[in-house]
Amino acid sequence: MKTYRRARTVIFVSSRGPEATVEQDMKAYGLAMQWAPNIAAAADLLNSTCQKAVIVTELALADGNWRDLVQRVRCIDTSIKIVLATSSRTAELWWDALECGIDDILPGPHMASRLRQLLEAQDAS
Repeated sequence: MKTYRRARTVIFVSSRGPEATVEQDMKAYGLAMQWAPNIAAAADLLNSTCQKAVIVTELALADGNWRDLVQRVRCIDTSIKIVLATSSRTAELWWDALECGIDDILPGPHMASRLRQLLEAQDAS
């Protein structure tokens, strides 16, 4: 089991890096951001850090999809919060996401403040 130091890290998993505005919002909230272009790179980042983290992922990834990422992350650490970044908020997606262990589904404009809340809740636990 890993021992975590208090930190505020966001691992953004996407085939393209985060938009500049999202990255600026994260920095404004004091969140460090790392980018992983695929599931394998995200797993490598998680395995190499001893910081608390939240993972933000898109639905489709270069080497799988968000469900594949959740499965891989849960093998590494069950306490990592995972958030979907998508404008699609259908009931079917919510149901599937909650059943698979996603903590939230966020559109871009509210992402930074919600991630800060998730990290603060993680710090308290």
